[in-house]
Amino acid sequence: MSVSIAFILCTECGSLEQESLLMVESFRRYTGSFKDSPLFSFQIREKNNVSPETIQKLESFGVKHQKVVLNSKYPDYPLANKPLLCAYAEQAIDADILVFLDSDLVFFSEPKEFSLPPEYDIGIRPEHHKMIGSAGASDPNEEYWMRLYNIAGVKDLNRFVTTTVDQQKIRAFWNSGVVAVRRNKGIFTAWKQTIEQLLEEGTTTTKENWYYEQSALSATICAMTAKVFNFSPGYNYPVHSHNAMPPSERLSSFEEIVCIHEHLFRPRKEQYRERTWVKTLKWMKEFDRSTPNYKWLYSYLQTHNPTPNFIQQMLETILFLPGIKSLLPYRK
Repeated sequence: MSVSIAFILCTECGSLEQESLLMVESFRRYTGSFKDSPLFSFQIREKNNVSPETIQKLESFGVKHQKVVLNSKYPDYPLANKPLLCAYAEQAIDADILVFLDSDLVFFSEPKEFSLPPEYDIGIRPEHHKMIGSAGASDPNEEYWMRLYNIAGVKDLNRFVTTTVDQQKIRAFWNSGVVAVRRNKGIFTAWKQTIEQLLEEGTTTTKENWYYEQSALSATICAMTAKVFNFSPGYNYPVHSHNAMPPSERLSSFEEIVCIHEHLFRPRKEQYRERTWVKTLKWMKEFDRSTPNYKWLYSYLQTHNPTPNFIQQMLETILFLPGIKSLLPYRK
């Protein structure tokens, strides 16, 4: 039986397990009329088995977890998981609207815009930073985008967006962390075809061009539809870039935010620095830390992350004293 909306995510061993558990708990807690919607979790690479404990916890939240090996061709490029999974789900899950969610999201309120206004085929946010984007003909990345447009079959070369953090006008480049589509449009299946052709033509992924899957999605959207709904700033909010955002995009509390996007379980390589998630949450400028949503997330992360070592504990105590914090620049 068809449902109006369903949600999909990737879960693999390691930090993604912790991220997925936080995401689904926040989803079930905070998303209002969506909180009981079908949630499907997938492991799609062979050697990344999710622990039985995580599967049990996912199931306790009503999440259906499956291992379906879809990414055997690009196992060293985990971002290929997204289009491969989304294309599979588009064929396998009978829902009017499918929403792909990155594992490292946290929800704080009802995502009403996921239902999509009737005149739109897809909902998404612009990319936060230019990265591999192109500003146009004179840009060093322009050759790549013209090649990508040729693969995807893009006819309209005049679609641009403004990035949400560094505020650069570039060829339409959207962030794939949260994507809602009308399933009958076939956008996810076309995304898979675009990324596969791109990679099979000899494209290699490096640190500099890691986000090829996002550019492939963006080109696919440009080829298939002009009916793109840009979610409000509270969706897919990049808390790690909060301090760098312009005032028009920056929000001041988790009560204003639908969902944040951040690697809250990725440890620093440096042993003697403040913990990543503590730094992220406590150094957000002009942000209300007294709200119930903030306190819930902070408490959850305090419980589920490793206990700080002695030096970390001392450093965090000193750095986050009000008088000290006001004297120091934002630490990255």
